[in-house]
Amino acid sequence: MNEKQILCGIVESLIYSLGIDQEEAQELVSDVELRIDLSLKKANEWQEFDFSDFVYQIERFFHFEFSSEERRKIFGLGAGYQSAEEWIEHVGQYLTFRALIESIAERAPHISFQPVTVIDRECAPAGVFYGMLELSEKFYPAACRLTPSTRILDAFRGRQLDGFWSELKWRTDNRLTELKSFWFLMEGCGCLVFWPVLLISVVLFLDGNYLYPVLTTATTYALWKVFSICSYRSNPLPAGFETFRDLAVLIAEHDSEAVHQSVEG
Repeated sequence: MNEKQILCGIVESLIYSLGIDQEEAQELVSDVELRIDLSLKKANEWQEFDFSDFVYQIERFFHFEFSSEERRKIFGLGAGYQSAEEWIEHVGQYLTFRALIESIAERAPHISFQPVTVIDRECAPAGVFYGMLELSEKFYPAACRLTPSTRILDAFRGRQLDGFWSELKWRTDNRLTELKSFWFLMEGCGCLVFWPVLLISVVLFLDGNYLYPVLTTATTYALWKVFSICSYRSNPLPAGFETFRDLAVLIAEHDSEAVHQSVEG
């Protein structure tokens, strides 16, 4: 796993932890030799930063967990430091983005997309396909057996497709086009609207208003479910992608480090 790939995950984790946009997150990691606390202080984000949540986002993105001892040693979590100065002395002065990248590289599961030999010939698309197969087996179970001729939408739909595609994208150095996101966004909006409506309806129901909260909640829930079904059944794939062979050939044809260079997991 190379530095560029790992930085994708760090940027994504900063976006979720701080509620900032991608451009702001990328600016924070623009100098990987800079201490993390100094970078965040420079951007006026240090006071709002929660290291526990940031570490959780890192673990979720890269599919591994730091041990309690690693959390204490690398991030100072659970070490009981009494002041910012004490944390900087024992942890902060060593915790650069470079150090974080190296820590992730040592622990994150590695998946190879390098060419493999097929009938005495090196085949880059086959290597990419085996990488996709491993990615599915480890993290995104498919609805059917994967072969090069399997239709992508027969194997993955909805959030499972979104997760598989997003991870494949960053693991192959962002060579893939983004999925069409309209129905994913609508489903997310439906979820965000439903829970506040439910809470308000419960309050109104307890106050003696029965019809309005019941109808409102039922309508909102129905819309959310319609959006979810549309998200699941829609085809968000970019034009030209139908089978895993299509996907493997496109990735292999690009000059991607994930495919053409030896990387260590």
